Amino acid sequence: MAADAQTTPAGERAAATVNAEPVKLGERYEIMPSTPLPLLTSPGGNAYAARSLRDKRIEPFAIICSGATLPRSEVVSTFANMDNTTMMRLLDWGVIDWPPDKARRYCFLFEKPSGRRLMNALTDSIEPMPEDQLTRLLIQPLVGALRELSSRGVVHGAIRPNNIYYRDLTSGSLMLGEGMSVPIGYGQPALFETVERGMANPAGRGQGSIADDLYALGVTLLVLLLGRNSVAHLDEDTLMQAKIERGSYPALVGQMRLPLGIGEVIRGLLVDDPKQRWTLNDLDLWLSGRRLSPKQPQIPRRGSRPLEFQGQEYWHCRTVARAFARAPAAAMPLIETGELDKWLRRSMSDDARAEAVANAVQSASSTKGGSVTDRLVSRVCMALDPTAPIRYRGKSMMPDGVAVALAEAFLRNESPQAVAEVIANQLPGFWVSVQSDFRPEYVPMVHAFDQLRTYLDRSAHGLGLERVVYEANATMPCVSPLVFGYYPLTPIDLLRALDWAATSLTDRKREPIDRHVASFLAARHKRTEEVLYTQLSPSNDPLRRVIAMLTILSDVQTRTGAEGLPNLCSWIVNLLDPAFRRFHSRAQQVEVRKAAENAAHAGKLAAILKIVDDPEALRRDKAEFEAAQISYREADAEIDKLRQMIADRDGIIESSGRQVAAIASSLVSTILVAGIILYFAL
Repeated sequence: MAADAQTTPAGERAAATVNAEPVKLGERYEIMPSTPLPLLTSPGGNAYAARSLRDKRIEPFAIICSGATLPRSEVVSTFANMDNTTMMRLLDWGVIDWPPDKARRYCFLFEKPSGRRLMNALTDSIEPMPEDQLTRLLIQPLVGALRELSSRGVVHGAIRPNNIYYRDLTSGSLMLGEGMSVPIGYGQPALFETVERGMANPAGRGQGSIADDLYALGVTLLVLLLGRNSVAHLDEDTLMQAKIERGSYPALVGQMRLPLGIGEVIRGLLVDDPKQRWTLNDLDLWLSGRRLSPKQPQIPRRGSRPLEFQGQEYWHCRTVARAFARAPAAAMPLIETGELDKWLRRSMSDDARAEAVANAVQSASSTKGGSVTDRLVSRVCMALDPTAPIRYRGKSMMPDGVAVALAEAFLRNESPQAVAEVIANQLPGFWVSVQSDFRPEYVPMVHAFDQLRTYLDRSAHGLGLERVVYEANATMPCVSPLVFGYYPLTPIDLLRALDWAATSLTDRKREPIDRHVASFLAARHKRTEEVLYTQLSPSNDPLRRVIAMLTILSDVQTRTGAEGLPNLCSWIVNLLDPAFRRFHSRAQQVEVRKAAENAAHAGKLAAILKIVDDPEALRRDKAEFEAAQISYREADAEIDKLRQMIADRDGIIESSGRQVAAIASSLVSTILVAGIILYFAL
């Protein structure tokens, strides 16, 4: 199913979209696949018209997630409960059958804004917004919205000019677009991300904080004040380099002179040190008329002489780390020969950083997975630039973004090996160890990675990398090839997906529990005994394996209350030959098979398990078999005795001849005696 969704030709998808009937989300909304809304499309998926079946006053629209990454379904209830007109109102959400993709997709229903986007694209130019308009229409309402989000422990993660809409056509009020169809920061250009988050891959930017939203607000204010993106001519790599070397505010503002009032806000929000960046309280003070001390841009510490690497000169630890991460093999000689240590101590006068690098080199040999070069350079980069993401084998991710990066690899059918090695090599723990400011949330994070590593170290069904991705991502759907296109999020969803998949199954001997299904159930349905999953190994006896499968699935159905699953039950019955054959009586085998097939029609896995794994029936069959064995042995012994007797032909002939001769001699003697008596008597 997933393959069909991903490989459907564009022409077929277009035809399916035009001819598709409305799709219902629950009983409240209908989505129109034939009416796309390109002006409302988001990074998470395409937008489509929708209608409310109950409240005709509401004009909704839908975002259909692409399935290439995880939506933020864990916070939908929080956003739905917010009553703030500055936020796009979330009406409903869930998984639907989506005909254009021939698959099930996660979708969000929002109230449609009456106006257009503030900017259609970041390359556009618009009329510059004056300071009073920015204050009244953007800063004041957004401060309230961000404060409410902060109080609920939620980050928006998608503040940018092309995600802001006019709420209506008359008042000119603005509303912030959605930020739930992709992970936090996934759809953000690096321009709107802090230096640290901007260096990470989009899926690996992590959970972020309100300080990151405020940074994005600062960049948004700058773009709207100018009416354009002043660095649109720079690619993201060049822009990041400028931010690193000069600081965000100088890199983005350059020599331009901003109005004093709004310039103070932008300068305060673009401070690269999150501890010095303006907070919501600072914005409140500014709105109330109080002028704060101007924030001076922090220039990164620069060496007295550069470090030469691959024909380039590097003056800052952060730029050196960035260059090393891109060319680990070339960085190794500088590390091993002590050239890096010498530069840190003499040029940077940073003995503490040099010691951290030495510790990184020493600790790299104590881990496993991947090459020594990749492990060592990754740790050295963290020692050089502690707050930057973990960089390993071309991947870049914050520690709290590792899980989403792993999920994206599976969802996109890409190799997850590099992310798996990040966990195996304990790189998140090392990242924590080099931080100068310890945070309480680091403790549970390190413990969580230690637990994930125990799963990763074992390869049995229900463990391994598949178990890691489901344990690390609570909203990850099961991505087994058996059910990938069905988007099952819960154990009961998975049972239904397997039941649906059974209707189109071509290989009836294919097992319904592969590594992904086992790991998904082990992570989401922890009531089942883990020992059952160890029985699923292909090296195990087929009987033990199929009984373990049936036991696991029947337990899930019983505990979740899933309705009848006749197709899945029939699929299981086709695999139960080893269970039928353990009954010794052929008549009993036929009877048990027939009973299991009848139970399959009712769709109850527990009933099938009771039939094929009934201890009393097995005991009775065993007793009858043992009795039959005894009778057989007795009959066989008698037959063997007769065979032995028949086999001794000479003995039988001699014995029989003696008996015949004795009888014959007796008869002759009798006749002779009788003749003599008669002769003399006469």
